[in-house]
Amino acid sequence: MLFSTVQAMLGNRLQIASSEDSASQLAAAAHSLDASEVARRLGVDPERGLEPEDVTARLELYGPNALQTIKPRPAWRVLLGQFTSIVVVLLGVAALISLVTGDSVEAAAIAAVLLINSLVGFLTEWQAERALDALRRSSHTSARALRGGQQMNLDAEDLVPGDIILLNPGDRAPADARLIRAASVRVDESALTGESLPVDKTVDQVAEQTLLAERRSMLYKGTTVVAGSALGVVTGTGMRTELGRIGKLVAEARSEQTPLEKRLAELGRQLVYIVLAIAAVVLIAGWLRGDNVWVMVEVAISLAVAAVPEGLPAVTTLILAVGVLRMARRNAVVRRLAAVETLGSTTIICTDKTGTLTENRMTVREYRLSDGRLIELRRLERSLDSDPLLKRTLRVSVLCNEASLGSQSGGDSRAVGDPTETALLMAGRELGLDVSAMRAEHRKILEIPFDAATRRMVTVHAEPGGGESALLKGAPAIVLEACTRYVNADSRACPLDDESRASFRDVNEEMADRALRVLGLAEKSIASRGRDADAVGPVAASLRSSFWQSDLESGYTFLGLVGMLDPPRREVPAAIEEARAAGIRVIMLTGDQLNTARAIARELRLNGDSEPEAIHASMLAGADRERLVQLATAASVFARVSPQNKLEIVDALEQAGEVVAVTGDGINDAPALKRASIGVAMGRRGTEAAKEAADLVLTDDNFATILKAVEGGRAIYANIVKFVHLMFSENLAEVIVIFTAIVVGWPLPLLPLQILWVNLVTDVFPALALALEPAAPGLMSYPPRSPRSALLSRSFLFLIGWQGMLLAAITLLAYWWALDRYGPGSHARTIALISLVGVQLGHMFNCRSRTRSAFEGLFRNPHIWFAAATVAGLQLLAIGFAPVAEVLGMAALDSRDWAIAVGSVLAPIAVVEATKALAGLSRHYRQ
Repeated sequence: MLFSTVQAMLGNRLQIASSEDSASQLAAAAHSLDASEVARRLGVDPERGLEPEDVTARLELYGPNALQTIKPRPAWRVLLGQFTSIVVVLLGVAALISLVTGDSVEAAAIAAVLLINSLVGFLTEWQAERALDALRRSSHTSARALRGGQQMNLDAEDLVPGDIILLNPGDRAPADARLIRAASVRVDESALTGESLPVDKTVDQVAEQTLLAERRSMLYKGTTVVAGSALGVVTGTGMRTELGRIGKLVAEARSEQTPLEKRLAELGRQLVYIVLAIAAVVLIAGWLRGDNVWVMVEVAISLAVAAVPEGLPAVTTLILAVGVLRMARRNAVVRRLAAVETLGSTTIICTDKTGTLTENRMTVREYRLSDGRLIELRRLERSLDSDPLLKRTLRVSVLCNEASLGSQSGGDSRAVGDPTETALLMAGRELGLDVSAMRAEHRKILEIPFDAATRRMVTVHAEPGGGESALLKGAPAIVLEACTRYVNADSRACPLDDESRASFRDVNEEMADRALRVLGLAEKSIASRGRDADAVGPVAASLRSSFWQSDLESGYTFLGLVGMLDPPRREVPAAIEEARAAGIRVIMLTGDQLNTARAIARELRLNGDSEPEAIHASMLAGADRERLVQLATAASVFARVSPQNKLEIVDALEQAGEVVAVTGDGINDAPALKRASIGVAMGRRGTEAAKEAADLVLTDDNFATILKAVEGGRAIYANIVKFVHLMFSENLAEVIVIFTAIVVGWPLPLLPLQILWVNLVTDVFPALALALEPAAPGLMSYPPRSPRSALLSRSFLFLIGWQGMLLAAITLLAYWWALDRYGPGSHARTIALISLVGVQLGHMFNCRSRTRSAFEGLFRNPHIWFAAATVAGLQLLAIGFAPVAEVLGMAALDSRDWAIAVGSVLAPIAVVEATKALAGLSRHYRQ
């Protein structure tokens, strides 16, 4: 009979929700339906659970309770991605042309440069993003379920919609479930919603439009029960859970191209046009002059090789890699190489609150005693023996408390239990209370746990001198309602009249406005029930509770209020101020309540001296794109946000032209971390999902480290610009030298292989030295550069242009002198080569700063001197070592030739230093 009833229920369930769409609709609305209605629609008897054959059918219909996995990119695809840059393609074409025209050595050299670049990039980026796999690992757990009237332990993957699951403190929810029974249940949902405190759960249904963080009737996969026991019916499994939906958001979130990648792509396109224009002009000029066409093709290739920055991909990668190593030493581990520079472009940091801006640890901030005194823990000077009211208040807070002291290594101890109660326990110990001795002295004989419905906790204790006392802790309004007296300034118990009650309510509101979690504390003496004190177990507790019911409802003496909060991290206010000075706006995205978020933002001075603009996530519902942009650009705080809300806010900010860094540690942060210009995950407490989705991981979970990383990113970009300055002005000089020689009818001053030698020698080592250039003073006092700004701005192009002409002019003068002295041939070309290397070596010092002198802080970067010595040594090798000299076509030099080389090094430094000095004087007089 029972089996036929179950069959009928199952048949009814299959008629109503036989499709995946119907099941998804039920899962989405379960919080707004009565628990019995949810069980009826799922065709399950809560007292028996599902039958085995029912489970089999549902497994076939819904599949296992597992998140979908994604395959990481294969290694060959990661390697192939290193060759997609236009600059790399252009170099590949140059190598191919060199090979076709017989210059195999030149082709091999270019290929070697490309191979080095690709290997460095591959080794840095070979680990593809695997956020969904991380989500799956973070959610894998076991479960206790009721099937066929029997409790059994299952792998969570075997659960199906309709399963009845049981959870106790410490259990992780194995699936989304509608609560059927809940006894004082509190759940840590911080990883899913960002809520900093455990959430009280009830079986009462809530409105259908209720935000995820406020659905008290639901348990969600991946969250943890911290108190109480629960019985629930599974409504969603696998990808139909809220955790699964976050996984879909991660998979669908597009990765944003970094500003550096955009700028290098634009630069590559510009180089293609430049190279084609140079080749066309040379071919046409030579043809009009009557030169041999094939000779002019070879000359055009030489100019193209001179124009193409062979070292750009490799040196840019090396500069980024050096920056990665520097950041790692500053507790910031970079997962994606190109993201390093993005930090320097950051205009907005969207940060979560709990654990990033705050310590993620509830702490008692103050006691407001009934005699009107304010007791702040850090300023307490009196001992407890001289303050009996404070001692009585602390007594209530540590005895009417379920937390316990757990031993740690080194003899220290930490409180274990609910964060609010552990904070009370630790505060009592910090103020000199011997918690263990007090609990032993005041034996607990009854406990009525905190419940979301009553919003209070009551314990009864045996007093050492005889008699018993009842202690009350709970919401201030509930505690005040149960009190008839309070302790006044004269330490006497006075009647609690309406006026006194109202004054205590005002104090409570003032504390709540400062984001404090406030509890009321009270006590009373009751008639002894000593003969029942030794009885234990839930039945005895129930009997005693009923017996004492009239004694425990009212008649308490109010002792005071205790205010606690998750305190801001000490280093955060200074870091926010530094961010503001650097032109970076900080926005808080949190799952916490609006008033809590606003108060923390005010304490951190998130908006400076102005009141922070705070917005509840409900205001984002149904907002169009334009409205979202308005809200995102105006507000400093967003409260009760969901993962989808975070994505919408980040999208809106980037649509407004901002470069957004997003910090996070929870599963709920993963989609926004992946979508942002740069995602920053917390390394210590962060979930694997957050780390896998992020570009940067902070090993110390310190918000201030983000600012250090931003400074590092700005320094890296500045060093890349220095290298581009060096490389483009030098390559321009090479083009001008060769083109001028052709125009005036001189022999080619450099052979194609000599051009490649110059580029490799004068690009790589000076670039590495510039990569290690320390950050300029005051780097964080400037606003971030515009994400729309080009790498080669007009002023930068003008600077490159005149300095390139300067280097070319010095080289051409040396070549003209050599032609006059030695005539055309290898000796004159050797003079041209060493002069070109010399001016480029001197120009390396000029490129350390566009405005500051080359001699300022000259010895702060010893790598500059190492690079200069290396370049000089290689050039001496090229001339003095016969095998290399023969390949490059070099000739021996005399003392006058070497004097020309030394003069070539010093001349550009002297000219550029003079222009910097004149520009500095001009700025001074304008001010």
